[in-house]
Amino acid sequence: MKRFIINLLIVAGVGLSAAACYEDKSKLQTEDIPLIEIVVPEAIATNLTVVHGSRLDVEGLRFRKAGVENPEGLQYEWTVSTKDNDVVPVVLATTEEFHEVIDLPISSYGYLFVLTVTDPEYGLQSQYKWDLFVTAQYGEGILVGYTTDGKTSDVGLIMHPKLTEQYAGEPDGTIKKGLIESANGEPFPSLITHLLYTYAKSNGQNIFWAATQDDLMRIETDYYEILAHKDDVFVYPPEVLNVQQLVNTYQCTMILNDGDIYEELLSRDRLSTPISETVGMTVDNGVFSSHSAPGSTRRPSTVFYDKVQGKFCYGHNTAFAVCPSVGGTPFDPGNAPGLSSVAGGISVDASTHVMLMKTESDGKYWIYSFGNVSSTSKPPTAKLIYELPDALAPYLEKAVSIFFSLRDPVLYVATPEAIYKTIFETGSVQFDANPVYEAPAGEQITLARLYLQGYFAMENYESNATLEWSSRAVVVVTSKNDMNDRIHVVPQINYGSGQLDAASELVFDGFGKILDYTVVGLYK
Repeated sequence: MKRFIINLLIVAGVGLSAAACYEDKSKLQTEDIPLIEIVVPEAIATNLTVVHGSRLDVEGLRFRKAGVENPEGLQYEWTVSTKDNDVVPVVLATTEEFHEVIDLPISSYGYLFVLTVTDPEYGLQSQYKWDLFVTAQYGEGILVGYTTDGKTSDVGLIMHPKLTEQYAGEPDGTIKKGLIESANGEPFPSLITHLLYTYAKSNGQNIFWAATQDDLMRIETDYYEILAHKDDVFVYPPEVLNVQQLVNTYQCTMILNDGDIYEELLSRDRLSTPISETVGMTVDNGVFSSHSAPGSTRRPSTVFYDKVQGKFCYGHNTAFAVCPSVGGTPFDPGNAPGLSSVAGGISVDASTHVMLMKTESDGKYWIYSFGNVSSTSKPPTAKLIYELPDALAPYLEKAVSIFFSLRDPVLYVATPEAIYKTIFETGSVQFDANPVYEAPAGEQITLARLYLQGYFAMENYESNATLEWSSRAVVVVTSKNDMNDRIHVVPQINYGSGQLDAASELVFDGFGKILDYTVVGLYK
């Protein structure tokens, strides 16, 4: 138990008399005024946390006066205020215990929560103070875009101990669905096409982008209120809204719309015009390799292939350029005609750009890898090129998803039936025709990606990857029919081998048809 007493005793004035004789009958000179002692359970002795819109229960306190436990006649007042000195506290309750719904704005800085106990017999007060933190109802996890009618769409959040830091819900996980309709009165009127988590750096607000067939929106993740629609997102709305990709890059959100590259700095809330240096560039098949790690150590942050020019292009923050021809390297980024982009990502050592390319002349597949440079103005260095075995080609041709492992040189290829791995190393590229994961009986795989913890996916600092499965698991969407899709989270096993541990997978269902998903996190 913790005991805490603050005396705010009202000063008593003493009147002077001109009479020659004065008999002092005051008891204050001869009696001690008993203090009110507040005894608080250790579990709630310092901080209190409550989910926004939930009831806060503060009970188990004991009060002592002159050795008497919980004496009658005491008066209680519970107040809350921000921690600014000039803020007037708001009275929330006048009961001995506190059981009230907290509707204060979500705040990571906390509020000052105070219990004042008054002894009316002497006008003496004692106080106990806590830091009160109001958190969002929704934490980090996997945000799923889905439809139940094929016309409108909504999002649901999967939270689980393996996917949500400081999770305190049911051990098997919690799914909150219908978040858009709940916060905004109605679901999206059309189908989701892309989702991407990010945050607004200006105010530390967690948000995500949602593209639908006819809109592009910014949505906050405390209540899932829509902050802006396409007409407010763009300063100059494009003639054609056709969102093809949403990508996190260094300090930016990159949006490929109808072939044009837009980038929004995290410190801003609106998109202006396409990046000037990219005008005239083409992003082949909408494929990027990108990261959002510290810019001083890993440049560039974006690599893509321009098929028209037959060259690779690169960018860092909002600066873009075309790779120059450099001649005798494993490959020449500035002179690479006749290719098509298949997939891109970061792999090998969590910092190497990789692009899966197809040679149009013979249909062969290759992995092109790029090193980092220290200067924004320098193009990426050609690192290595890997020729993929012909046996892999049929699987690539019918793939629904192709992606790389972040920390190991592993390429995953997901077909409707199964997921296969290829390990690519210098002088050795090995395709394994034995699947590392198979779709459950009667179901087909429709989408698969590497799992990254929410905030780590946004900013690739190692300190942001606090969960064991971050970059060490795969998220798989399977479908039995158009309205019975499931999310599987399958951990890797024997790191570096590319193997997946299907026996330890987590499975979540009840969404209807899953359209896309992203991970959401908490800005730190």
